[in-house]
Amino acid sequence: MMNQSHWTYWDDYGRQHVVGILHGANTGHLVVHCNSKVMLIDFNVTESKTYTFYIDEHQCNLNLSPKGEDFEYELNVNENKNTVKYQRKRTEDRKYMYQKIGSIVAAVSLLVFVALLLQSFK
Repeated sequence: MMNQSHWTYWDDYGRQHVVGILHGANTGHLVVHCNSKVMLIDFNVTESKTYTFYIDEHQCNLNLSPKGEDFEYELNVNENKNTVKYQRKRTEDRKYMYQKIGSIVAAVSLLVFVALLLQSFK
């Protein structure tokens, strides 16, 4: 018998991420995937266990715990904006925003300069 479960997570950019697990009830073998990409594999999981992985910059915690003959699965997504990965991405996003603004200012300045230059030749 194979236990299956899945969750849908929407990130800050409106992208959908489907996280799923396959867990062999007899063997204890576990596969965790996100958007059909394997995130982790573990063998002989027969006791409570917690796994941590990232979806973009958000930390996800998958908790497995035995419940009678079966298992209970819970996925928690840490929306905390203080993770190292989130701070790094935020710094990088800010850098690219400043580059875009600088490029726009330079292009507008060049256009104004060319317009003034053309006016002086009339």
